[in-house]
Amino acid sequence: VKLDAAGDVLRSTAILPAYKKANPGLSIWWVTENVSKPLLEKNPYIDVLLTPDALLPVTLSVVAFGRAYNFDMSRKAAAILAVANSASKKGFGLSPEGSVVPLEPIGEEWFEMGLFDTVKRANQKTYQSHLFKLGGLTYQGEEPQLILTQKEKDWALAFAKKNKLTAYKKIVGFNIGSGGRWPMKRWRLDGFAWLAKALKKKYPKTGILLYGGPEERELMPALSKKLKGLVLPTGTENTMRQFASLVGLTDVMVTGDTLALHVSIALGKRTVAYFGPTSDVEIDLYGRGEKVLPRKPCECYYQSQCSVKTSCMDNLEEKDMLAAVERQMKLA
Repeated sequence: VKLDAAGDVLRSTAILPAYKKANPGLSIWWVTENVSKPLLEKNPYIDVLLTPDALLPVTLSVVAFGRAYNFDMSRKAAAILAVANSASKKGFGLSPEGSVVPLEPIGEEWFEMGLFDTVKRANQKTYQSHLFKLGGLTYQGEEPQLILTQKEKDWALAFAKKNKLTAYKKIVGFNIGSGGRWPMKRWRLDGFAWLAKALKKKYPKTGILLYGGPEERELMPALSKKLKGLVLPTGTENTMRQFASLVGLTDVMVTGDTLALHVSIALGKRTVAYFGPTSDVEIDLYGRGEKVLPRKPCECYYQSQCSVKTSCMDNLEEKDMLAAVERQMKLA
């Protein structure tokens, strides 16, 4: 069971190859939310993909599972685990009082990180390291998977052809979104504007694509208009898999700690990831990118609103971002 958020669901797929390798012939069933389901479709390691519906409790109570895991600390996810027909349940479950609790001592560290920001900030392990520990495995650099079909790749290539992207030597993507839960993760639009102008001035043969979702439906056209043809918007109403297909066009993706980051990583793209109020340590770039941090540490760690006059995102230097993008462009 791994319901949300979408980026967490995607990066959790890193554990699947390890499970299959350790257990030849294993059949893996995965329960996730409908919004995250597209990210798991076509994954060769998932045998049955389910979403919460009226039939799910019946199905899980009838099928005999050798082991059942819940990697989410939500009451909904814990309740789904509770009805699973398995004598071996791992991860996070429900107490008799209805509280979410770790089912084993190995889950206490991750559980406390979800409760206390001070513990979260002190963490020095990647998300995958914690995930594998919860799953009874040792993380050895296994990567998440996002499998695009040839039809989806062709759809993205048609977009590239229509917009004459082959005229460019390199394609750099700017993901200007941050997701709805942590809006303070978003970098300043004037920072993206400065970076676009600097890149185009220094590397005229570089194409810059703007990425975002429905929450950026006003921001994306505004930034595009401000930059007067220096960037190309990819749209804000794409499906999740269309979005991923368009990310596949980039040589380097510039993004904050959001879904686009995990899509870029899963597609093996060079990634410049910037961080502020969330943990950079938890992110594994698999040697294909670098992280850019504010010159001044965040004072509002994992808070939805900033309580200081100058936020950490305001302290994220444009020149640091440019230098990171340049290094990754040379490696792409």
